[in-house]
Amino acid sequence: MKETSLKPVIEKLENLFSKFNEKFYNGELQAPVITVSPDTTKGAYGWCTAWKAWSVGEQKKVADLATLTKEALEAMKKDDGFYEINICAEHLARPFEQVAETLLHEMVHLYNLQIGVQDTSRGGTYHNKKYKEAAEQHGLTVEKDAKYGWTKTSLNDEAKAFVAGMQDKKFELHRKSLPKIPGAAKTKQSFRKYVCPVCGCIIRATKEVHVICGDCNVEFEEEA
Repeated sequence: MKETSLKPVIEKLENLFSKFNEKFYNGELQAPVITVSPDTTKGAYGWCTAWKAWSVGEQKKVADLATLTKEALEAMKKDDGFYEINICAEHLARPFEQVAETLLHEMVHLYNLQIGVQDTSRGGTYHNKKYKEAAEQHGLTVEKDAKYGWTKTSLNDEAKAFVAGMQDKKFELHRKSLPKIPGAAKTKQSFRKYVCPVCGCIIRATKEVHVICGDCNVEFEEEA
C-alpha cells in the first residue's frame, strides 16, 4: 500500500518560500517553520504567527499572549526561534496560483515582523496601510475590504509570470472540509428567564434552578 504523507506538501511549500524569498526579498527573510493544519478560523487561508512560535532545544513556558505587555511581546519577537507560516489544509485544493498568493501574503507579515512594523490590528484581522505598502513592494496587488482593511491580495503581473514559469504547480493532497449532514440543523439553545420579584434583576438558565438574590435575599421567580 502506498504511504500518504504531508512531507511532499511541506517540501513544496518550503521550496516555494525559498523562490519567493530570492525573487522578492533578495533572500533576506528568515525562513519560518512552514506548517499545514486545519482551518480553525473558519475562513482564513493561512497565517503567520506574530511571535517566534518555534524554538530548538529545551521547552520554554509560553505565557498567554493576551496577558502580555507590549514590551514582553516585543521581547518574544526578538528571542531566538522561528516564526510560523501555516497554510490551512482545506485550502490546498485551490489552484496552485492561489495557494502561492496565500504564501506570499503571509510572507509580507513575516517581513514586517522582521523590520519591526506593525501591519495589523484588531487581533491581527485588520490590515493597515503599512501592510498595503509592503505587499505592493513584494509581488502583490492589494484591495481594501470594508471590514478587514487592506487584506484582499492577488499576484501582480510579475509574480503571476514567475509562478507560471514553475514546473510543478499542483498539490496532490488536501484536507476535506467537514461535510454538511443533510437535514441537520443547528439546535437553538432554550433559556429560562428568572426575575427577582423585589429588585427586578434578571438571570437566565438552561434548566430549572432555585437561586436566591444576594441583594434582596429572596428567590428568583421564573417568568412565563
